[in-house]
Order: sequence, then C-alpha cells, then structure tokens
Amino acid sequence: MKNRFKEIKKHFEKEAKFFDSFFYKIVPQYRQMLEILVQSMPFEKNKKLKVIDLGCGTGNLGLKAKEYYPHAHLTCVDMSENMIKMAKTKFEKYPDTVFWHGDIRKFDYSKKYDAVISSMVLHHVEGAEKIKFYKKLHKALKTGGIFLNIDIFITKDAVLQKFYTDKWISFMSENGLALNKVKEMLLRHKKEDRPVVIDWELSALKKAGFKSSDIIFKNFNFAGYTAKK
Repeated sequence: MKNRFKEIKKHFEKEAKFFDSFFYKIVPQYRQMLEILVQSMPFEKNKKLKVIDLGCGTGNLGLKAKEYYPHAHLTCVDMSENMIKMAKTKFEKYPDTVFWHGDIRKFDYSKKYDAVISSMVLHHVEGAEKIKFYKKLHKALKTGGIFLNIDIFITKDAVLQKFYTDKWISFMSENGLALNKVKEMLLRHKKEDRPVVIDWELSALKKAGFKSSDIIFKNFNFAGYTAKK
C-alpha cells in the first residue's frame, strides 16, 4: 500500500498543471456533481462553518463550498504540493483558507468540524483501514455534523459492471480523450484504485459510528453520498 500511495502522489504532482482540463474528460457530469453535493449541505448560507476538504486537488470542491458558504472556515488537505499550489491560485479572494500538505490519513483531526467533504479520493483507501479512517472523521465532526463524498464504485453484478465500464470508456472517448490515454486511465485505475460496492461503503460508515447515510446521486459507477453524525 505504501508503494501504491507513492505512485499516486507521483502522478498527481506531475499532472497538477493540466489536471482540471484532463479530469473533466474522465468523470461524467463532474461539475454538476460538485454543485449538487454542496447544495445538499444542510446549513444556513451565512453560518460560520468549519469545513475540511480532504484530497482537495486543485480546489474545485472546496471553492464551490466557499461560494455557497462564504463565511465558512475551510481547511484544504492534499498530499500533492503541486496540487495545493494550483488550488491556492483559486482562493486568492478567500485568504482565510488554510492549506495542509500531507497524507489525509495523517492529518490532525482533533478539532471539531461541521462538515468534511471529499471528491474522488477515498477509493485509494481500502478495507479495515478505511473503516478506521472513517472513525477518525466521525470523531472530528460535531454532533449533527456531516460527511459528504463523491467517488467511484463497483457492483457485484459482472454484466452491470461491464456496462458501467463501457459507459465510462464511451464518455472519455467522446470528450476528446485519445484511445491511448483511455487505456492508460483504465490501467492506472486498476493499479492504483480500490473502489468498493456502495452498500459496503454505507455499511463501513455505520460501523464507524455514523447514525445515518444516504445516496444523493448516482451516475453509473460514480456516486455521491452524505453521512450524518
């Protein structure tokens, strides 16, 4: 796992400059998913929230959260220094935003937060370690706090899984990703990612202590959900 995370960090450092233009060709309806996830946050718009964006990347989800909740105090966490550099350029009008460079599993979660948000990151964490990590997030949230996440998932049904994968390939190809890049993306996904069945994910959240969870949206193998403390 240690070597896998090194590889993940390496390619994110390398791709930071063109990550946005590349990523929107990979994840279907990604802009809409970010919008919907933030819209589903159950807070008053003027509330002074404390929010963590885990694996912030170039800052797209965190920025959307700040646009909806301008008084929120946002902490952005990412293991890629170059991603954080890119993200900082988007937050110039929000100078109170805090950035932390490092592994999300090693961040200090001792403070209490209203919300933890994340997008396309947690499929890198697997098995028992994922449940242990979700326990950290649960502990970091205030009572009534929420965890919101967008990620890639799989299904136990082999026929349906092939349908999902074919749809994903079609999306990438139709949005200008060259065939060799599509193959490269699928190979990397197989090598680096550890997606789970969404039922397992919701069960893991329950084991971690979350009292309720629900799927907000689903688009083939991509989905967004919320979990409440």
